[in-house]
Order: sequence, then C-alpha cells, then structure tokens
Amino acid sequence: MYIESGFEYLRIRITGCYRRLIGRLRLVKVNRELLVFFVFLCVAIIFWFLQTFKEGMNIGIDYNVNIYNVPKNVIFTSPVPETIKVNISGRGFAILEYLSKRRNKTIRVDFSELSSAKGYISISSAVWRNLLAKEFDESVRFVSTTPSSVDIYYSTGKKKRVSVIFDGQIRTGQQHLLCGVELTPDSVDVYASINHYDSITAAYTERGIFSGLEDTLHTRLALKTINGVKYVPDSVDANICVNLFTEKTLSLPIYCENIPQNKILRTFPLSANVTFHVSAAMFDLVSENDFALVVDYNSIRPGDEKCRLQMRSKPEGVTNLRIYPETVEYIIEQVEE
Repeated sequence: MYIESGFEYLRIRITGCYRRLIGRLRLVKVNRELLVFFVFLCVAIIFWFLQTFKEGMNIGIDYNVNIYNVPKNVIFTSPVPETIKVNISGRGFAILEYLSKRRNKTIRVDFSELSSAKGYISISSAVWRNLLAKEFDESVRFVSTTPSSVDIYYSTGKKKRVSVIFDGQIRTGQQHLLCGVELTPDSVDVYASINHYDSITAAYTERGIFSGLEDTLHTRLALKTINGVKYVPDSVDANICVNLFTEKTLSLPIYCENIPQNKILRTFPLSANVTFHVSAAMFDLVSENDFALVVDYNSIRPGDEKCRLQMRSKPEGVTNLRIYPETVEYIIEQVEE
C-alpha cells in the first residue's frame, strides 16, 4: 500500500471509525450496554492497529529528484522526472519512525558522475539503491523504485534551425478548396543528443485530421516529440486556409520543347483549352501567363499520328486541371542548312 505519512494514515483511519460510530449513536438511545460495546470496540481497534504495525509491510514514498552539478551549456532534451516512488519494506513501527523523521525527502543526483559521451545519463535501479544507501537502517529495507530506471537525454548547447512541416489530413466541404497551410513560426531551433543531431532535418507537427472545413481554421499544433530531441518552441500556430472554389477555363498556346536545330514541329491546333478549379479570391489573378502547355519532341515515337500535351507549370492553388484536347496532330519539317 502507498501512504504519505504513517501518522496521517492512523489519524484518517481512527477519525473515520469515530465518525461512523457517532453517526450510529445518534440514531439509537444511549444506554449502558451500548457504552460497554463502544469501549470494547475501541479497544479492539487499538489492538488491531498495534498488531498491524508490528508486522512487516511494504509502502511507496514519493521522493523529489534533484540533479545538481549540471554545466551551464547543458540542455535537457527529454523530460526530467520531478519525483520518483521509492518502495521500502519493514516493520510498521520502524517505517512510522522513519516517516516521522524524514519530512523533506529528496534524492540528489550528481550529473558529473553519470554523464556520458553519448549524450544521456542512465539512472538504473542499482544507482537509486546506492543513492539511498544512507537513508535506511537495518529496520527499513530498500525494495525498488517506480520506474525502475530513468534515461535522461541532453545536449551540450549545440543547435540548428530546421523547417516545420505539417503532418496531417485535410478534407474540405463541398464547393470549397484548400488554399494552403501557413505555419508560424515556419522554422524552429532543435537541440539533440549526439545520436540524433545529424538525423534531424525537419520538425513535424503532430498528425492532425480535419474534415468538412468550409472556412479558414486557426489552431495550435504541437511538434511531434522524439526522445532525446527538444524543439524551441515546441508548438506552432497553423492557419488552414479554405475558400470557395469556382471553375475557370483558359485558352493556352502550345509550345514545343527539345526540338533539334534542324527541325520544326508544328501542332494543329496551335492552342488548347484548360479547365481547372481555383478559389474565388484567386479567380481574377490567374491568367494564361501562369501556365506552360508543351509538346515534348522526345516523347513522340515513330508512327504516332498525334502527340500528347503536357502541363509543365501551373500556379499554386489550381486543382483538378483538365486539358482539351489531350492530344493534337502535328507535322515535323526539316530545315535546310
């Protein structure tokens, strides 16, 4: 069982019994037999407590953890436990005596004795036992700790700046279009142990799933935690921009690429239509100059009667793009030198 103080435990048990008895006494007429019963009951309770605390028992005590001798350039990159539960055993009265003397229970951990070149300190059950060796005498015995061991990662101040990447899934409502995700800040400082430092190239947000969005959403996203890695800051503000979309059609000229110097490629027709979805806010901003519709000479095989059109570039925010016609007729002319 786990108690904070032996005397506090006794007080709570006795007070509870007393209150239950008083409540019952109020419901019946007080007489001599009832008083005798009450006296014997109190004596029985006292003997029960005496017998209980004469026997062996196991309890858990919360100790504060204090790590000292930490260099100024050391930054912990994993959580440092504030407390640890120490499980001890012994006779009840010996444990009560120990608890009455140890009001402020703290385990002091010397960082300089446990630090390693690998960038972490490992406090095993054996280390906890050694740190607590002077705490207990023969009547009180150390059993274990919960957790049994703790690994604490740290960095010696080395840091770098990495970009933040949104990780998640976004679905918009009908007739709405995702215009983009803005993260603020878009990059963070990362501190990591030697084992992780070189492998960290970006910081990813915790995976978020958003469905049925019909308006821009402002939210805060925590960065995905990695043991031994610390991000500053550890969260970012996200603007998930959503807008109504509309359909737009443009007529684009067809350009030819990768044509040998002694040849000319002509297409029929010379232009094609593209239809796409774009947000209402961008409708008037998107023009023919934002697209590049081409025919690649290298993609034409001998005997092909038509060549396929390819979209080399398009503006951001344009989706569901269709080309009509998808293929066009062509001729290749030889240029005389």
